[in-house]
Amino acid sequence: MERKNILKALSLIEDFEQKNVEIDEILSNLPISSRIELLQEITRDIIEQNSIIKEHGFAKEKICDPESSNQESSSINSLIDNLISNIQKSPSKKVLYLRLFLERFRDISDQDKNVVIQSIKDEDSKGLKEKILSILKVFKLEG
Repeated sequence: MERKNILKALSLIEDFEQKNVEIDEILSNLPISSRIELLQEITRDIIEQNSIIKEHGFAKEKICDPESSNQESSSINSLIDNLISNIQKSPSKKVLYLRLFLERFRDISDQDKNVVIQSIKDEDSKGLKEKILSILKVFKLEG
């Protein structure tokens, strides 16, 4: 009788394994977006529906999509490059661009953001990138 129960249990296990294989095949054929793709889609929606972005005429391509963590360094550099490009095109909006840039970094307090803006708002755009990179290093946001 025990042998019969053991064979029945093995048969059930085999059936479970077969069902798992079928489930894996079904799930792998579903069009499920990756985490990065979902974040990019959410970011695009936010950009398209954000009144501040529309009001100030930021181009969608100037605002980076979320990237994977192994590309974080190049992402910060491209953010800084876009910031400087925007400032050069519209120097009168420099403080606004700086504030929007710093809002991306939630680890920096609002007081610190204000201090950072005050310290670099009069900086020439040529030395701005180095100054921003050094500030981000102070806050341990390596670029």
